[in-house]
Amino acid sequence: MNEEKKWISVIIPVYNAVEYLSECLGSLVRQTIGFDNVEVIAVNDGSTDGSGELLHEWAQRYSNVKVIHQENSGAPGGPRNRGIESATGEFLFFADPDDFLGDEALERMVSMARRNDSDVVLGRIRGVGRSVASRPFARNIESGDIYETRAIWSLTAHKLFRRSLVMDHGLRFTEGVRLSEEVPFVVRAYFLAKGISVVSDYDCYYLVRREGFPHLTLQTPDPGLYFGVVRDALTVVVENTERGANRNALLLRWVRGDILGRFGYRFLLMPRHTRSEYVRLAGALLEEFAPDDVIGDLSCLDRWQGKALRDGRVMGAMVLALLKCCQRVISMVRRRVRQ
Repeated sequence: MNEEKKWISVIIPVYNAVEYLSECLGSLVRQTIGFDNVEVIAVNDGSTDGSGELLHEWAQRYSNVKVIHQENSGAPGGPRNRGIESATGEFLFFADPDDFLGDEALERMVSMARRNDSDVVLGRIRGVGRSVASRPFARNIESGDIYETRAIWSLTAHKLFRRSLVMDHGLRFTEGVRLSEEVPFVVRAYFLAKGISVVSDYDCYYLVRREGFPHLTLQTPDPGLYFGVVRDALTVVVENTERGANRNALLLRWVRGDILGRFGYRFLLMPRHTRSEYVRLAGALLEEFAPDDVIGDLSCLDRWQGKALRDGRVMGAMVLALLKCCQRVISMVRRRVRQ
């Protein structure tokens, strides 16, 4: 394949995903954009289940499948960065080995990017056995900013990025972090992009929950690493916005989801020392990034929990986490009764 004709590089971090990898790679072969226009860069992150051997077979079969082998890094950020450094496509797309793409996904996203000279394209994500963000996909948007597109509600890496944006600004994923490592990368790209597009009328990416597959989203992240990533994202927001309603709306997204959202039933199951660290680090973030005009838009329970975290009260945070769990159960029961 002629290197100069590659339109898009699809980067896949692979770790022990041999059962699902062929489905992911097969969805790339079927792309209506033409597989000859696609460069696949699979970074084998020290797999021990035969994933490396399977990737070798695909590379033998297709000249545009490139495999990089490395020792296990423990998280997808490092493998994605290796893929960025090896990519040659006009655009980059980041996929995971246990997910797959709709057949027209790359064609629709690349066409949208070229038509509007966009640097980032969000293709509608379909959850399979799990929930996914829906707010940014209410309608197609040819070109908009971080506010108009509501892109801030979709922070996973599974998007199309113009490679020149990534390379010119040195955008890279946080390494060694097992949850939300992509968030600072994605948020910076949103602010730096000269245009963001949204493809909402086609299921571009299928985000799958696999039984028995060790999804990082279901694991308890190291508090220092996790809240460090959240701090990076909040810092990007503050550096790129002015005080006021727009900034507060963005900050509130992290306060609700990525800070207070960690204090549910999983928080109650953590070891004592881990709970204490979560409270300490979350409280420091709220103190720095959540002024009263942001906290004021929260529900009563969230406001109380935020105050408990800022005051360093572990027991108070636990009681409020339990109350929120009870509230969620009651809401679920009411919905089922209405049905």
